[in-house]
Amino acid sequence: MLRFISMLVLAAALSLQIVKDAPAAVPDNGPPYSDAQFIALSADRLPTSFRKTLPEWWARAPDYLRKHVLNSRSEMWWPIIECNFFGFRPDVAGPVNSKKCETDLYNASQRGKNNWSPDGQWIEPSEACRKRDKRSEWGELICD
Repeated sequence: MLRFISMLVLAAALSLQIVKDAPAAVPDNGPPYSDAQFIALSADRLPTSFRKTLPEWWARAPDYLRKHVLNSRSEMWWPIIECNFFGFRPDVAGPVNSKKCETDLYNASQRGKNNWSPDGQWIEPSEACRKRDKRSEWGELICD
């Protein structure tokens, strides 16, 4: 019995140490952001494939892009960066202005979001939705 109690106490002590050492989420207080806040928050906002090169890329990013990113909501960072890569800019007018590109990319990233539960389980469309067969321009079912 003593052995069992000592194992239980040891397990509790180890679990408290693990919880204590877990990294806390960086608070997102909204724009404008500083360079340090951008780098810290980007771990949760940008693709994992981009994280390794981010510090070097951010140091070389043009001023207009840095200002635009730091003054935008953090959910929009990746669409802004991607549209800039495609050649769109926020500081020009006309067809190369980045606003429409950024909005379209963000909306595209959110399209299938309602098909997933918070714990990562796929939610099937209802039978009524399938029968209605209302679809988006991308062929996805719209269940409203």
